[in-house]
Formats: sequence, C-alpha cells, structure tokens
Amino acid sequence: MKKIIVFFLLLISLTSIAKTGKSFAVIIDLKSYENCKQQVINYANSVKGFDSFIAAQDWKTPEQVRDSIRNWYVTKHLAGVVFVGDIPIAMIRKAQHLTSAFKMDEIMFPKRDSSIPSDRFYDDFGLKFDFVGRDSLETNFFYYNLDAKSAQEVSPDIFSGRIKPSSHYQDKYQELSKYLEKVVRIKAQTNKLDRVASYTGEGSFSNSMIAWKDETVTLQEQLPDAFKDIDGAQFFVFYQFPFMKDVMMKESKKADLDLLLFHHHGTPDRQWIGEYPGGSIDDEYYAIAKMQARNAVRTNVRYGSSHKEAMQKVMERYGLDSTWVCDTFDPKVSKADSLEDLRTGIELDDIHKANPNVRMLIFDACYNGDFRESDFVANRYVMGDGESVVALGNTVNVLQDKASSTLLGMLSAGFTVGEWHQKSAILESSVIGDPTFAFTSSYSFDKPDITIKEAGYWTKYLKNNYPCDIQGLALQRLYDLNYKGLSAILLNTYETSPYYMLRLDCLRLLKHYNNGDYEKALVKALDDPYEYTRRKACYFLGLRGNDSTVSALVDEYFRDYNAKRISFNILNSAGFFKDSLFLKTFENKLEQSDFIYDKKRFKEEAQGYIGGSFSICNSAKESIDRVGNESSYRSAILSSMRNNPYPQYAKALVNLVENVKEPANIRLQVAEILGWYSYAWNREEIVKELEAYLASEPSTLPKELEDEITKTIGRLKVYLR
Repeated sequence: MKKIIVFFLLLISLTSIAKTGKSFAVIIDLKSYENCKQQVINYANSVKGFDSFIAAQDWKTPEQVRDSIRNWYVTKHLAGVVFVGDIPIAMIRKAQHLTSAFKMDEIMFPKRDSSIPSDRFYDDFGLKFDFVGRDSLETNFFYYNLDAKSAQEVSPDIFSGRIKPSSHYQDKYQELSKYLEKVVRIKAQTNKLDRVASYTGEGSFSNSMIAWKDETVTLQEQLPDAFKDIDGAQFFVFYQFPFMKDVMMKESKKADLDLLLFHHHGTPDRQWIGEYPGGSIDDEYYAIAKMQARNAVRTNVRYGSSHKEAMQKVMERYGLDSTWVCDTFDPKVSKADSLEDLRTGIELDDIHKANPNVRMLIFDACYNGDFRESDFVANRYVMGDGESVVALGNTVNVLQDKASSTLLGMLSAGFTVGEWHQKSAILESSVIGDPTFAFTSSYSFDKPDITIKEAGYWTKYLKNNYPCDIQGLALQRLYDLNYKGLSAILLNTYETSPYYMLRLDCLRLLKHYNNGDYEKALVKALDDPYEYTRRKACYFLGLRGNDSTVSALVDEYFRDYNAKRISFNILNSAGFFKDSLFLKTFENKLEQSDFIYDKKRFKEEAQGYIGGSFSICNSAKESIDRVGNESSYRSAILSSMRNNPYPQYAKALVNLVENVKEPANIRLQVAEILGWYSYAWNREEIVKELEAYLASEPSTLPKELEDEITKTIGRLKVYLR
C-alpha cells in the first residue's frame, strides 16, 4: 500500500516555473528513489521547458511502464521520459529490418545475444509487440517479437534516455546521487556548443581520406560556433600518432570541450580506436608483426585448435617459420602482448581513471551503448566523476556506413539531446544520461516546437534564412505529417540547396516515395560534392536495380574510382542488373575511354569486385531454383539475400513463398527476405502479388507464414508513398 501511495504522490508536478503545456517524466525504481530522494527531486526541478514529475514505483514489467507513459501522453501532454535505475529492459526480436545492420540468427544464437535492447518499446507508440517471455537469469530482461501488424518504421512519439548507475567503482546509489548533482550544477551554466572534437578510428570510412575529409564541412554547417576560431573544432584520425589512446583520453578531459564524436569499432567494454602502427621494415615493425602472428595463433586456439594446430595454421597461411610463433604461450610474452594490445583500445578502467569532462559524446560504434550490461563504454563516460553529462550510443552492432550526425544542428538551436535523438533515432540507438540536457542556442530566433502537427507551421521554416538542420527538421516534420506535395519540395530542395546535410536529408526522405522523384535525385547525387551523398546514391541505385541507371553508375565509377567506398558500392551493384548489363556497359565505357593508361590492369582491378558480385548473385539463383531442398546451405545462401535483394529474382521468391511443395521453414524465410526489397524498382509488384496471395488463402495459411507476409507488405509500403 505504501508503494502505491508514494507512486501517486510523486506524480504531482515538481517544477516551480510556469506551466509549459508539455511534461517530462522521471521514471525511477522505488529503491533508487528512496536512496537518492533529494537528488532526484533537485534533478526534476532542474528540467527546463517541461513540467517535470517523478514516477517512483517497483516497476514489474515493461508493459506497466509503457502503459503509464501512454496514459501520461494523453493526460499530461508527455514529451519525454528518462529511465533511472532498474527499469525493465525490452529485448526486441523479429525486427532486425528496423536496425541499421544487426542480422544475427535468432534460432542459432541465444536470445540474449540475438535480441535488441531498445527503448523504442516505450517511446514509439506505432510499434506493436507480442510478449515472448522473461529471462530466467537476468530477470530484468523481457523478450518481445515485433507484431506483424505493427508499424514498420521507427518514429518515436516522445524522447527518452537512460540513467543507469553501476556498482563497479562505488555504491551505485552514491554514483547516481553524484551524477544527478553534477547534472543540476552543469545545466545551470550558460554554454554554447562551440568546442567540438571528432575522432576517426581504424576501419572507419574504410580508411578513405576522401570519405573522412567532408566532416569538416558538414559539422561547420551544423555547429557554426565551433568554427569561429582556431581552437573550436579539432579532427583526429588513427594514424596521426603511433597510438592515439592517450591523445583522445587527454582530449576528453578538456574542461571546455562540448562534444566529442567517436567513429570507430566497439564492444560494450572497449573502444577499438586504432591498430598497430606500420612503417618501414625495421626492428620495431618486425616486433609488431610477430606479435600479430602470435595473436592469430591465440585466436585459433580460442576457436578450438590445439596449440600445435594453431601455430601450424598461422605459419602455413602467412608463410612463416617457427621463430615467429614459438614463444606464443610463454607467460611473459603473453603478458607483454596483452599490454601492447591495450594501447589500441580504450577500456572501461581507462575511462574511469581519466574522468572525462566533455559534456556530450556520440559513439558511432557497435555496442558502446549496450545498456543491458551492468557497465558499458557510454555509461562510464557519463557516470564518472568528470563533467560528462550525456552520450548517444548503440546497443548492438551498427552500420558504419551511415550519417551519424543527422539533424545534429538542432543542438546548436537549443534543442535538448532527447529531442534531437527523437528525430534521428534507430531501433538500437539510445541516449545515455540526461535527455533534457541542452546547449545554449546559437541563434536569435526561438527554436520550433517539435510537437506541433500543423503543416503550415513547418513550411515557414523551409526558408533559406534558417540554418540547414532547422530546414531539415521542417522537412522531417512535414514527412511525419504526410504533407501533400512534399516529394516535389524535396526534389527541388535537393537541386537548389547549398548545404551538404540538407541535400542528404532530402535523399533520406525521398527514398520513401515511389513516383520517380527519388531516382531523379539519386542520379543527380552522383555528382554531389559530398562524398557520402555520392556513395549512398551509388548504393541505392544498385539496390533499385533499374536498368536505365546503369550507364550513370558506370560513368560515376570512371569519374570517381579513386574514392574507395564509392567504387566499392558501384562494383558490388553489378549483380543487381539483369543479363550482365552492368559488365557490358563497363566494358564499352572502358573501350571508349582515352584517359586510362593501363586498360588491362584497370579492368582486372574492377573485375575482382564485379566477379564477386556475380558470384553471390549466381549462388542466390541456384538456391532459389533448388525447389524442395531444405539444406542448411540453401538456407544460408537465401539468408544472404537480405543484404543482396536482387530485383530480378523478386518474382521467383514470391513463387517460393506460394509453393506448398517448399519446406515450411524455407517459405517463412523467403517471406522475410522479401521484406528487404524496400528499394527495388519492382517493390510495388511484390506487394500486389503478396496481397493477392493472402486474399486467396484466407484460412489455409499457417499463422506464422501469414504474419511474416503481412509484416513484409507493411515494410515495403513504407517506401510506396
């Protein structure tokens, strides 16, 4: 009874300022509240722009939290929430298409590993889920399948964040209290976003300088105050020094640093920021090469080889003699190698000892924001004793080939971190720390109200006197409102805007339209000065597989073949066009070109990627044709079509789904694969055929197959405006 009384008492607004018409909920477990009561109240009172209230409860299930949130959305005009302490974690399944990259087999791998921790369960009301079960060991985990009739795109209705103390370095309630005190103190300060640093680790952008350099332009568009003096913006890359770990730890400790972007690979407990330095073949290089050989042996042992077998494999693979690996398992050598390896990554203890001061961090990496863990990279920055307040991280692996700073300029206009994330969220992304943290606006105009749902309100922000990301936000809101005529506005804006990021926003939204405007914009984008825009135009033109665009793609390759990521995307699209059309066009272009010095070598270099694309394509066709075969090999090849949805095979895949002679698991798998044909030129035909099939088999289809077909239809319709 006491808990219920406390719960309802704490739903009373604590803010002393005038009513704003929008509310913010601090959702906290009862024990955390009881241990940190005054700090929680002070934090709630520090929230500006929202009528804040505290909801302390012994939260039992995600449904209990979600249903409360939806009730407050209606009754209290809820705009955002923060989950503090031990709040149930929704582990999402059968929704990998809503992530940027996550594709782990949900049958072969444990539920914990193959599910996606996501607060979209709470903040996106269009997503619907079916309860699967509760974890028997980690009882705060609850598993859900995405419902077949759910919305099939992420579009949060409110913003959210997580404040999750650990008990690794001190009592977790002491840690929570200290964090909340820090937030209250820092939010009382005036602080424009005028000090920014960006780090690019080994492997990001495929180590392409052409891809790396454009961030200096995009951040200047989005965060203009950081480019007004020489110290405002700093850009680092992994090969600047032998090891960048110490450099970046020192950078994160700068008292005036506002934002630090990390582009690298990651795990929950490590930032993989570099590699072993290269150089001339001297003693140092030789020592590093030997260490890498020993590490390769140890990796083979971890995967089941004996010591002797592992050494033999490495020697044969790299043509080495025994002197390279004979001391692999010497304890002194193993310890030395381990210490050297630590120099290539930032560990949790490194972060804890550094006490970073940078106010906000963005981790463009896998797993750094994995809040299912008791402690993790993003959390360690935020919950430390330094001045760091908030971070954006990902709970599972994430696509590196994405724009991680979409609408980032909202922060320069004074929007909260949560409001920015709400308009750029993916299933696996999460705000770690206070989502109501905001920088002081760089502009004289009042920031727009993102909750307004009147199209006329947003069209006024399309004028060029507004910053690029305010215009981008307006386009996003018009898209959310299904504004008639938006496709033409997007195409015109792409053709006329001087801003890299605004043009990219136009492409991002145009991909949902099926009236030809997107294809027009993609072809124009092949000549865009922003490398990322050109790169994605190549990628999506490949996925569309429209024969009429092959010539433009080939022309772009000959013009931009030195751009590593662009050339890769173009050549790997070869298999998406029927009758070897890409290869024929490429060969004709090569024959007519008079600027290629060594045509034979030029063709051989391209042929390696083109041949690989055709090889995967041919394997897919063979697996499709093996009707009735239930082998794991066939299933694996078909599964690869999620990354390679060849438009020319769409009809054949529909036939597999409808073929009752096919094994049930294959029909189900193929129905899911068709959902990855979001950009194919014939996706509307797929929808029509599947809808007709469902209508013709109203009661005879297995429920699981019917649900998967329904989900696929919903997924494709997202791209048929």
